[in-house]
Amino acid sequence: LAIYIATHLEKEIVFKRVSDLFSKWIGETEQNIRRAYEEAHSKDAVLVFDEADSLIFNRDRAEHSWEISFTNEFLTWMESFKGIQIFTTNRLKDLDSASLRRFNHKIEFGYLKPEGNLIFYRSFLAPLTRRTLDTAMEESVRKIEGLTPGDFKSVKDKFRFMNRKHLNHESLISALADESRIKSI
Repeated sequence: LAIYIATHLEKEIVFKRVSDLFSKWIGETEQNIRRAYEEAHSKDAVLVFDEADSLIFNRDRAEHSWEISFTNEFLTWMESFKGIQIFTTNRLKDLDSASLRRFNHKIEFGYLKPEGNLIFYRSFLAPLTRRTLDTAMEESVRKIEGLTPGDFKSVKDKFRFMNRKHLNHESLISALADESRIKSI
């Protein structure tokens, strides 16, 4: 979504991970946060922070003073930044409640619907095999619950280098079902 937004607005993306920001030196993490915002501002770029739950700690559950300091630094910059900033997380409940008030939009990406499963299968996995996808196999793909686009990428990566002559839809569909099952463990 961030890439789509930036492309649509003809803007660059400044993408920051936890490893880009955290430092063992006192005060340097806060400086890295400031630099991220300044870089995005100078480039008029869309600023994306990945794994926000590791950045904007819930201060009520903070165990260390530095967690509060990082969150406070983010809250200050979030409030004053005039550009587009996007934070990603799988753990919304772990974010500080004050940060949630600073997000204009909160978008949840749930699991794919049956037709979405089929669209992603055809795009990501079907090209890995030379065989035709019949209607029974299509229905098998539709029936797998709890899939995300990342699951299709995982399966594609797993089979990417396998000889296509030996690869079949049954193996790919089984691997997708395994991805779904793993989530319920």
